[in-house]
This record gives sequence, structure tokens and C-alpha cells, in this order.
Amino acid sequence: MKYKVAQIVPYFGKWPEWIELYFFSCGRNPMVDFIFYTDCPLPKHQYKNTIFHQCTFEEYKKLVGERLGIDYSIKKAYKLTDLKPFLGAVHKYELKSYDFWGFGDLDLVYGDLCMMINNKKLSKYDLITSHSYRVAGHFTIVRNNESYRNLCFKIKNWKEGLVEDQHHGFDEMDWSDLINPFGRNLGRIYRYIFQHLSVSLYHFYDVSNRFLLRKKYMKEYYTTPNPTLPEGTSPIWTYENKSGKIIDPQGRVLPYLHFMCFKKNIWIDTKEYWMNGFYQLDEQFEKYGKIIFDKNRIIGV
Repeated sequence: MKYKVAQIVPYFGKWPEWIELYFFSCGRNPMVDFIFYTDCPLPKHQYKNTIFHQCTFEEYKKLVGERLGIDYSIKKAYKLTDLKPFLGAVHKYELKSYDFWGFGDLDLVYGDLCMMINNKKLSKYDLITSHSYRVAGHFTIVRNNESYRNLCFKIKNWKEGLVEDQHHGFDEMDWSDLINPFGRNLGRIYRYIFQHLSVSLYHFYDVSNRFLLRKKYMKEYYTTPNPTLPEGTSPIWTYENKSGKIIDPQGRVLPYLHFMCFKKNIWIDTKEYWMNGFYQLDEQFEKYGKIIFDKNRIIGV
């Protein structure tokens, strides 16, 4: 590929149960280098594009503090999610050889990222993300230039926000508003007019973004579904091993599947979520023709 792309992922604590599947899916997307700063043990299987810098949580906080010029004395590793828009500035020197940098999450499995990350799109756009109505904290890349590295410093009270205990969701809120200054007004227009005309929210934003955000690719890819809907059904998502593609219940091809609503979380009031024993794969992923995801489990067939 013509361009070099890096995703920076600081992660401290314990790897999730599906981590080897996650790394396997990273390895099948060589157009992105996935760079981890972590105190977790190195995985059993590593790939050319999965790069690990082992360090303690304290060491990483010191690095961030020095690079940003703040006392970065956060208590919990989850607070690192607020750091996402700042990763280009924090890792400016490590990213010198890359044309794009970005951030993402571990609670997902990648399909074929070529549908988002390819020479045509990288030539045309400075930002690529998988939601239409806001920046997606689970996958976004931006051009590696001074403008995007420093955009985070326009977040109001960013120094205080980065170090206080409260989680602010800077990536999907404040920074997203800077990326798309039309977003909130579009939301109001949709609620007052187009919602009553039965126009899809995602379609409304997809069309609007094409005209308003010429250098930013914000398109809805349906990567974060609720597996408990419709009620009384059990929809499945399929990872096709041969092609490396993920197919959703509607037959759409997804660049990745985000597990947020499959897990127990504070966003959905339901008793249907992954419980003990949900992960039913061994580590020889190549032997499966398909890997199936539903509200109860992950299995290979």
C-alpha cells in the first residue's frame, strides 16, 4: 500500500478472553500497524503488524506527562480512553514514519479493513471513521500532520479533563465536535424534520457528510450492533475465515464487529449478555470455516 498507517493502543491490566482472536484479526489486516503499550504478557501468537512495547502503567503515565507537559497521575487504566485524541501528540516521535495514525479498542474483531483503509480513500480523506453521526472511539484514523496532532489541544479545559477521575469521552464528544462542527446542528435538524419523515438517522448523516465534510470520511458501518434486538430473536454475525469478511444478519459486510453491546455494560438494560463460557474457540482459528457471534457465545464451525 502507498501509505503507512498506525493505530496506537495503550492497554494495562489483563487481556480479555478473546484476545488471541483479536490479534489474529489484526494480523489479517497488514495495511495497519497495531502498536501496543502494555504490561500484559506477550500473546502466544504475534504478527508482523502487531508491535508491543512492554512497560508498566506508571512508566506510561510518566511518558504521557512528559510529552504533554502535565502531571498525568490518573488512578485507573480505563481513564486512558480519554487520551485517544492526544495519542498523535504523545507519540509524535514514534509516528514519524507513518502517514496516518489512529486509535481503537480491543473489544472487537476485525474483518477486511480494506473497505475503509485503501489507497483511494487515504489519498482523498484526512480522517476515516466508522460512524456517521460522530467519531468512533473504537476505530478512527487521521492524517499525520500538525493540524490533527494538535487539534486535541482545542478541547476546553483539556489539562484538567485528562487527569480528573471522571471519564469524559473526549474522542466521541469534544474532539468529535471539533472534527465535525456541523454534527450537533444536524442532529437537531434530523429530530425536528427528518425523523418525522421516517428517514434513517444514519442515512441522513451519511448524505449530509458527503456535502459538508469533503476531506473527512464519516460513514455508518453498523459495527456496534445490539444483539438482543429484535426482541425474541437471536441474530448472528459471521466471520468467514477464507475471505476474512464479517457478515451481519442483514447481509452487510462490516469492517469489524464491536462487542460493546454483547458484553455486560451500563448502556443497555438487559439480562442477555455474554456470561461465563461464552468463548468457545481454541487458538487454531484457521481450522474453522466460520466463526459465529451471537448474544450467547462465540463458536467456530
